[in-house]
Amino acid sequence: MGVERPWQPSGIITLLTDFGLSDNYVGQVKGVILSLAPQARLVDLTHEIPPQDVLEGGFQLATAWEAFPPGTVHLAVVDPGVGTERRPVACLAGGHCFVMPDNGLGTLVFQQYLPEVAVVLDRPEFFRHPVSRTFHGRDLFGPVAARLALGHAPSELGSPIGADTLVRLNVEPVRQLGDRTTGPVVSIDRFGNCRTLIRPEHLPAPPERVVVRCGAARIRGIARAFGDVPPGRTLALFGSHGGLEIAVREGSAAHAWEIARGSMVEVVAAG
Repeated sequence: MGVERPWQPSGIITLLTDFGLSDNYVGQVKGVILSLAPQARLVDLTHEIPPQDVLEGGFQLATAWEAFPPGTVHLAVVDPGVGTERRPVACLAGGHCFVMPDNGLGTLVFQQYLPEVAVVLDRPEFFRHPVSRTFHGRDLFGPVAARLALGHAPSELGSPIGADTLVRLNVEPVRQLGDRTTGPVVSIDRFGNCRTLIRPEHLPAPPERVVVRCGAARIRGIARAFGDVPPGRTLALFGSHGGLEIAVREGSAAHAWEIARGSMVEVVAAG
């Protein structure tokens, strides 16, 4: 556990949930935050995470948080274990504060930035009461995020825990072996682009001298942009999240090649 640096909030709170927008859950969370911190600036990352899909929530969080300035509070609630003994936590990492259930939601963020400080949120005086067993986003996480945005340090809001005790998802890692690199599809976006955590430094050869395979798909070379191939053509490229994607220009790679999350992608040096 590191030494807690002075917390200097930016006043921004991002929100990521699986609540959707057809119900009023997101509005209630925002109302509680604004009741405590009326000057807070609230930014919706997404509320369309598939229900209880912790891995997708973790991917979306990990690929968005660095777009914000230091001092941002990231409130992330994808919480199948709400109301159980799973821990609510707040973690300082990379100059930002993450408020979430301890269920692996921070896995991909904390692989890159190990939290300097982590606390379990065990001080009810900072919650909204009564605390619903089914809506900790409103009654627990929202009030804590508001107080962090107001300048409360994480250590004021909970008891310290070791960063190494945080729950981690079992995500198949990127593996490099000689002239071969493998890694799973970890997310599929609404366009059907199949996204991995394979980065340029993982390639076994220059981009123009590799073959990318996933199931029946076989792509020679890595394109720079979608426009490098004609409409309907399959391509591989490094997406905005920094990782390798398999895509179909103006189409869906997931549909065309029957790719699902967890499908293995292989990159080999071309002969």
